[in-house]
Amino acid sequence: MKVFVCGLHQESNSFNPQLAGFDTFSYLEGEEIISLGRDAGVTPFGMLEVLNENGITPVCGIVMKAGSGGPLENSVSENFILKTIDGIKNAGALDGVLISLHGATLSENSDDVCGDILEAIRNEVGDSVIISASCDLHANVTEKMAKNADFISGYQSYPHIDLYETGRRAAEVLTKKLNGENLKMARVSIPQMAPAHGYTTTKGGLKKLMDKAFSLKNEGKIVDFSIFQVQPWLDAKNVASTVLVIANDEETAKNVASELAKDEFKLCEELQGEKLFEISEVIEKALKNESGKPIILVDSSDSRNAGACGDSAAVIGALLPYKDVLKAAVDVTDALATEKAFSLGVGAVADFSLGATIAPKLSKPVLVKNAKVKSLHDGKFERFGPQEKGIYVEMGKTAVLEVGKLLIHVSVNARANGDVNFYRSFGIDPLVQKLVNIKACTSFRAGYEEIAEEICNTQTPGAAGTVLTDLPFEKLVMPMYPFEKITEEMISEAKCFR
Repeated sequence: MKVFVCGLHQESNSFNPQLAGFDTFSYLEGEEIISLGRDAGVTPFGMLEVLNENGITPVCGIVMKAGSGGPLENSVSENFILKTIDGIKNAGALDGVLISLHGATLSENSDDVCGDILEAIRNEVGDSVIISASCDLHANVTEKMAKNADFISGYQSYPHIDLYETGRRAAEVLTKKLNGENLKMARVSIPQMAPAHGYTTTKGGLKKLMDKAFSLKNEGKIVDFSIFQVQPWLDAKNVASTVLVIANDEETAKNVASELAKDEFKLCEELQGEKLFEISEVIEKALKNESGKPIILVDSSDSRNAGACGDSAAVIGALLPYKDVLKAAVDVTDALATEKAFSLGVGAVADFSLGATIAPKLSKPVLVKNAKVKSLHDGKFERFGPQEKGIYVEMGKTAVLEVGKLLIHVSVNARANGDVNFYRSFGIDPLVQKLVNIKACTSFRAGYEEIAEEICNTQTPGAAGTVLTDLPFEKLVMPMYPFEKITEEMISEAKCFR
């Protein structure tokens, strides 16, 4: 048997004005995927491992991966589809296709890039070839995606620490089907969304729901499940949270998917998260902090992981009055300021205008006077993990500015802000700070929860705004929670499309 393996992974944010071009992607093929190893936590590696264990020949197409950002330039998705279809044609007779997707990807002219990709593959391979995809927990699993893929498996953890395992699950259900098992996937959609800072699979109602689904799987009632909390910064008509269940018969798949969807609906208020702190409140906590552990100011509205621009200096502006008394670490994406630091050199002291260089409508620049260029770097660092442990991140030129006790991480293109090594690799130790600003939603908790005194979700400006009802949505189809109240009757009917 022979299976084609490929992938395009990018999470889009409708409110980020920067389109994502080819230069934002990394490209992997064949041996490059295998060489990453299990610890890297990438879905294609898990897929290939299962194929090899079952004596199935993999044919590797291109795997494109980018950080979250604005919608794709049309040419990116179009080129991926062309190359993938060419690869499938050149592969000869296939038994299956495995594809790693994010599931919440937009382009200039499409609100459903992942649906477009799956449809193109299905049209090429026909109905006899099994297609199985992996997706992020924040995927927007549309009806178009479900109609064209036999199976879709999504991450079951948030923070996301099961990428490798999800790749294995997607490959395992494909393998079971190829070996003759009668598997069916049912889909149910719920018209609700929630800000990504508001929940985690490690506690609360979502953990209980996941635990219930795991119990059903462990008891053998179902084969696989995915509970998707849709990425909430997609301004598209077909947005919804979804539940997918794979079982050995259609009736079970539908019944369990409907049951889990009703349970998810009951969480709609809880998933919005607890009260948000004002920046000033978190600073007050930090000023009183004598624990020896940092207070974490979560600046999730400007999270690059959520597709925001990372160019808000709002927290820097609020910290400046306390620069001589409060040890704090903060970051901002600002290519102009970074170039200025490099032109001045280490040890130079100057005034810097920071922030609002990418999305000037979302935040304002902040003037930092008499900042010292403490260090200059190439911007490359190794992720500490657990997510994508050992993967190298390249942010372009990076500088550390020092003003009083405030350390400012300034880079051309900040990435993986929630990884502990984001600061450590550039000479900033989070453990000796009283306050650490982190531009991430929940992923950072995997590395920071044990070393933080307190984690404070904070209301800040940015394209990944924490208060969804304040964002300029135009395309959403109502009713949609939290914009309008919903009832259980608004949950879709469970359907098996293949």
